[in-house]
Amino acid sequence: MTPRRAQREDFGELQLSEPFPSEVGRSRQFPVVDRRWLSASTGPNPLASGSFEAIVAELTACWDRGERPHVEAFLGRMSSAHPADVVELIYHEFCLAESKGLAPDPTDFLRRFPDREASLDRLFRLHGALSSTELRQWTDPEILPEVGDEIGPYILKRELGRGSFARVYLAEQSDLDDRLVVVKISTRLTPEPRLLARARHSHIVEVLWHGSAEDGTLQLICLPFLGGATLSTVLAERRRIGRRPRSGRDLLSDLDRVSAPEYPKANLARPAREVVEGLSYPAATAWMVARLAEALDHAYLRGVAHGDIKPSNILLTADGNPMLLDFNLAVGWRLPGASDLPADAGGTLAYMAPERLRAVAESHRMSTPSAADRHRADIFALGVVLLEALTGQSPDLPQAKARTRQEIAAMLAESGRNGDDAMRWLARSSVPRGLRSILTRCLAPDRADRYSQASELADDLDRWRAGRPLAFAEEPPWRFRLGRWARRQRFAVAAAVLAVIICTTAMTALWHSFQSTLRRQAEDKLTLTWDRNDSTVFRFLRFGNWSPDNQIDAAETACKHLNLYNVLEDADWRLRNDVQSLPEPERSELEVWLLEQILRYTRALGNRPDSPDDWLRAQALLEQVMAKAPFGPLQTQQRRLLQQLNKTGGSPPLTTPQPEVAVRPALWMEDYLLGVEAEPRHAREALVHYQAVLRARPHSFWGHYRASTVAFRLGDQPATAEHLRQCIAQRPRNVALRAQLAGCLFMMGQYDAALAECTKALEIDPDHAVSTRNQTFVRKQLGQGDHVKSDLRRFELLTRSQSEVLMLKVRLESMHSSDPDRARSAPKPIEPILASDQADDLETRLLRATQLRDRKRYPEALLELDKLIELEPEHLEARLYRAMLLRKLECRKAMADFAYLVDHPRLEELIAQYKDAVSIYHQRTSDLLQENQPKAAIKVAQDGLVQAYRIQTMLGESHYALARAYGLAARSEPCFIPRAAAELENVFAINPSILGNWFEDDVNFDGLRDRVRPARFKRD
Repeated sequence: MTPRRAQREDFGELQLSEPFPSEVGRSRQFPVVDRRWLSASTGPNPLASGSFEAIVAELTACWDRGERPHVEAFLGRMSSAHPADVVELIYHEFCLAESKGLAPDPTDFLRRFPDREASLDRLFRLHGALSSTELRQWTDPEILPEVGDEIGPYILKRELGRGSFARVYLAEQSDLDDRLVVVKISTRLTPEPRLLARARHSHIVEVLWHGSAEDGTLQLICLPFLGGATLSTVLAERRRIGRRPRSGRDLLSDLDRVSAPEYPKANLARPAREVVEGLSYPAATAWMVARLAEALDHAYLRGVAHGDIKPSNILLTADGNPMLLDFNLAVGWRLPGASDLPADAGGTLAYMAPERLRAVAESHRMSTPSAADRHRADIFALGVVLLEALTGQSPDLPQAKARTRQEIAAMLAESGRNGDDAMRWLARSSVPRGLRSILTRCLAPDRADRYSQASELADDLDRWRAGRPLAFAEEPPWRFRLGRWARRQRFAVAAAVLAVIICTTAMTALWHSFQSTLRRQAEDKLTLTWDRNDSTVFRFLRFGNWSPDNQIDAAETACKHLNLYNVLEDADWRLRNDVQSLPEPERSELEVWLLEQILRYTRALGNRPDSPDDWLRAQALLEQVMAKAPFGPLQTQQRRLLQQLNKTGGSPPLTTPQPEVAVRPALWMEDYLLGVEAEPRHAREALVHYQAVLRARPHSFWGHYRASTVAFRLGDQPATAEHLRQCIAQRPRNVALRAQLAGCLFMMGQYDAALAECTKALEIDPDHAVSTRNQTFVRKQLGQGDHVKSDLRRFELLTRSQSEVLMLKVRLESMHSSDPDRARSAPKPIEPILASDQADDLETRLLRATQLRDRKRYPEALLELDKLIELEPEHLEARLYRAMLLRKLECRKAMADFAYLVDHPRLEELIAQYKDAVSIYHQRTSDLLQENQPKAAIKVAQDGLVQAYRIQTMLGESHYALARAYGLAARSEPCFIPRAAAELENVFAINPSILGNWFEDDVNFDGLRDRVRPARFKRD
């Protein structure tokens, strides 16, 4: 506890009126008196100008302004001359003089008031007995409670603001379920609660309760907690950000950033916020000030003048409503012509009207202003607030060494800063002209030139906001009224504009019709190119019969696609009508597809051996394309062609350089072409590029399609299906895409969904052979035998290749029917072996080789596989079958095939299609161990273990292969013994039978078998 706090609590314990003394180290509790229950007959109305409380407040205000009035001027105005009140008033002057450092003499007061000598003498002697510190605690605002204290039912949670003799807290009201309220506590008794009650309005903060504490030393006012922040806080936030608001939405954003966090966001009422959000910033400010003007007018009609209007006394609630606060300096009167008004209690100089400044500066000649004058002074202050809110600049006090309030007020009044300076400031601002006229009326130096009532100000503000003529302020020049006139005469203006539009439409109708025709033709051509049945655009073949580099028709197919848009002949093909007329995103998708065809075409030409003429054609095309968009993959292909030409002694033809301005290529197109470049041999790298395309362009058609092809090669069927669905969403009538999705769903075991896709594809094109074939497979799997026969007849009718029909029949016979009755009633038929002359494609040859292998006709199977690999050396599936068959026949030629497969960059794709292909690593590891190459065997075994964990298959076998490699290496390097033991422990944990079958007889563990044997593995 601080010394000041301890001293204060000790002093609280000495007060006889304190029924619950504070405990040391705990929050204080202040008993309160609810003034609502005091009878009106117990004393005079504190609001009356002749009441004791009003006179004390006026005397204190005069001393605060720097004046030194004597109490004799106030004694004659007291409505009830109770002796105790007279003595207290005299003593109050003594305390005020002492607080100002004047060292008043008690003898002087006894001489001035001889009839009160006895009472004053006892009071002054008691005053002298108290220490100066204890005395200041009676008048110093430091006696105010602090956060954490309890005062009546209120628990003070957070300080919201403070003044010279008052503080405002956010509090919880314990007797009403701890609701949040605002409690204002001051050391002076003011008429504020009664004036608030009298001037009750939707834009004036409402008083919920008022009372006193500490034997009347503290005045309490309970107000509702409305959230939000004061206008001064909102304007300060705007100045901090340094951004000029453009709309009411910006104003509400500033308000939300500084609003009280305790106010629940879910309770925000919408009407006021919706009004403000839909307005420009000047209109939103005008709307708020108009509501405040209505509140001022309402208070004026009920005999209340605010007296201290400024941004810090205006609350913007969380729901966007402006509210007037702090009626501490307000004055009230009962009748419109009342003459017993109290003197001007002061205010904020920067917002004072000129006549109020003169009154403060000449306080010795001060006269009591009338109610109308006070109201017009409030209108002036509200105009200054409006100007500050519009410009963001606050009115500053003059930089001078003025010591007193009177001197500062005299300087302001003499310079006319609050009047003429405001007009000059307004003329240089960016405030709309209509609002300038309103502000000119508000800030007129002569009060007679201002609005007579705040309701007039509110009316003009609403008129300006609605685009109507101003009723009280001077209208701006005609050029500024033109926009407002147009809004008012909107029907006539609309008719004129409509006539112009009709004429313009008639003049341009032909042009628009022509453009619509071009667009429709371009879309029809794109649909014909991409969605027709015999299109070669979409290639989605089964793994194994697609060669990345040696497609016979690659150049022919790409050339055909490029000729559709004359890309090979026209360097400005992007400006063609059938390209330029396409809407986005189709135009960009067509452009990137044509760039892909250029890359494929030039790569196919470059791969032609000993063909410099083809290389020169590719080089010329790349130069033509890169003059417009220098994409990285095209540059790489150009460098490769130049190297080939240099090796053969050829050179590209000399061409006259054309001054082309290279357009910066789109990054997503760059990523797409990088994916196409990497796709033949590095599928996973290509997938990374396609994913980058989709991050930049989530709905890219070709980004999704290329990603689906790569995902299919990597065995990710769910991703493949999702990408194909995205493609179909953009081109729902593309039967090729639906057929591919059906095949993917079939491989995932989703037969009903696959059948649905086949049905949709055949509804679009009943003659689509691929969809018919897919439907046959699905129905066979679902056991729909009758439909399978009809589909097979339909496929025979549609296909042009008899080998495909025979291959389909063979595969249908090899499929296991899902009909259990048929499976029990009929034995599995023997598949017919395709004739050799029917093997006119790679897939048919592979199927024939598989049939021969299953019949144990191994030499014939090897012959078919040899022919297939001779036609397509990179047919990995055929390589795998041949290697396994050679290993079965114990032929050393298998070692070459296993070595080829392990080193091939597309092995990961093969494993994704055939999970047992992980055994390739095991076979290659065994071959290397036989050749006594343990280090190379370790590397291969480790790669195999990574692939096994990736697809979660053959884990035990992969660990055992690595253990064998470590075992052989340990013969020369004992450091590998612990590693071999660790791998064998993993094998035992995954599949102990592997050790039981192979470990004891494995020569790679000779000499160290007992040292690496798992502890739990028992030798038989």
